[in-house]
Amino acid sequence: MIIEVICRNSNNNLVPIKGERNSFRLRQRAKSGDGNKVNPLRFISFKEAQKVSKNKVIYPQVTWYSVAKL
Repeated sequence: MIIEVICRNSNNNLVPIKGERNSFRLRQRAKSGDGNKVNPLRFISFKEAQKVSKNKVIYPQVTWYSVAKL
């Protein structure tokens, strides 16, 4: 099931992301190659995105897909 969410990047700009629920879940719990925790995505609500969109850059939509670890 594909869902659409809005995240903030490191500069607090908005990035709309489309992807599967499991892909987002894996990203939130991911670890890098050397075993360190990866910074989680910073999700925001649609209402909050509407409020801050006047002052921030909105990037084009990104498709996020990650394969489950077996």
